[in-house]
Amino acid sequence: MELFILRHGETSKRLSRSGGLDRPLTYTGTADIKNIANSIKKLRIKIDLIVTSPISSCKETGEIINDMFEKRIPIIFCNDLKPEGEILDFYNKISKYEDRSSILIVGHEPYLSSMINDIISNNDTDRNYNKNHNNNNIILKKAGLSRIKITSTVPKFKGELRWLLTPRILKQIK
Repeated sequence: MELFILRHGETSKRLSRSGGLDRPLTYTGTADIKNIANSIKKLRIKIDLIVTSPISSCKETGEIINDMFEKRIPIIFCNDLKPEGEILDFYNKISKYEDRSSILIVGHEPYLSSMINDIISNNDTDRNYNKNHNNNNIILKKAGLSRIKITSTVPKFKGELRWLLTPRILKQIK
């Protein structure tokens, strides 16, 4: 299984009407994600499933990608991808889709960088899942995309980093 991990695009700086962080993409954020979606298509990446946080910026990002693929990709909204979500629960849910060859995950920081670091870590000891603990070596920029080849889901989710692309590199793909 291949995981493609995409951070949502730029969001409004203002709090949402409810006072929370559920903010939509800005015009620039939408344009960036459209460019990224186009690059994903040009790279001939096949996506079998989109799993996204239910927060607006991620939902919009997933829908833009799906539009580029003519709405043929199933989208699943997963509460465990919210910033306060449980990464172990997310791994359990995503491992149920082992029959899919490639899954696009859309989420937030620092959750996604922690996930990437966790999956590619060679550390077999118990992992530190404290979301506030930031010893990440990899940082995923807004609209950044990584590719991980999953090598094992049992007993722990493990994989190999294939690439990590910044938005600037993705936009240059012609």
